[in-house]
Amino acid sequence: MIRLQIKQLEAFLLIAQLKNFTKAAAQLDTSQPAVSFQIKSLEEELGILLFERTDKKVVLTEAGRLLYPIAMQMIRQYNKIKAGIDDLREVKAGYLMLGATSVAGEWLLPLFIGGFREQYPAVSVALRVGDSAQVSQWLKDREVEIGIAGCPVKAEGVECEPWVTDHMVMITPPWHPIKGEEVPLAALTNESIIVRETGSGSRQALEQQFLKHNVTLDQFTSLLELGSTQALINAVRLGLGISVVSRWAVAELLERGALGEVTVPGVKLSYELYLAWNRPDQESLVSRAFRSFISDEDIKQRFIQRS
Repeated sequence: MIRLQIKQLEAFLLIAQLKNFTKAAAQLDTSQPAVSFQIKSLEEELGILLFERTDKKVVLTEAGRLLYPIAMQMIRQYNKIKAGIDDLREVKAGYLMLGATSVAGEWLLPLFIGGFREQYPAVSVALRVGDSAQVSQWLKDREVEIGIAGCPVKAEGVECEPWVTDHMVMITPPWHPIKGEEVPLAALTNESIIVRETGSGSRQALEQQFLKHNVTLDQFTSLLELGSTQALINAVRLGLGISVVSRWAVAELLERGALGEVTVPGVKLSYELYLAWNRPDQESLVSRAFRSFISDEDIKQRFIQRS
């Protein structure tokens, strides 16, 4: 495997431009033997001579002429990456607008925002909460810089990747006779079900899973649509039906016995939350810093365990 070093490429380019090792060494603020060693190491790594040396000047060989534009491009990319990293270290102030679905916005992102503000206390962060369709539209309209949605965001100029997995649970009122039981999905259609509105990523995931078992929402005794995860939880506690919600949202209520849980064999009650952001050439410095922060695996594990 060929391993090229940035210092070798920088020395190569400067010598090619100045046609002189001594002048190149002076500009690099190093010794001529050190520059010669860099070029010798580069030639040995590539297994070919890059310069023809004469008493009067140094000229590129055919291989050197081939390497020159490639080396220029590599140095440009290196400088671009280095500048981006330096920028991230220098984030001192700014404003960031986020958009997220209710689970991410109400239970996950507040922890991440708090951790981010500890590192960047002068950055102001605002958060809008809606369903996945709304988050997608906010990104398209540039109303938010970063979004967390329950399905991939497909829009020109928007990048998207999986962020975390949301594990869901079937919940019942605490007094319901099927609480704590294992119940086939088909049998649950005898119940009233409460779900998120059309456009919600969690609803799409739920419907897809039900369809794999030839079950649709209209087969349930009744269907109630509500606009947030908290509304679903409140409706179930009032005895209006059963529902499927994020375990993050109900872990404490389940532990206290304020809600019941039903196991549904063979049904995968989980879906991906997606991180979406403006394409790199339109992304702000603060946005890049926040995206880097919430994408760090160690940080994700630490905050998700606390949620």
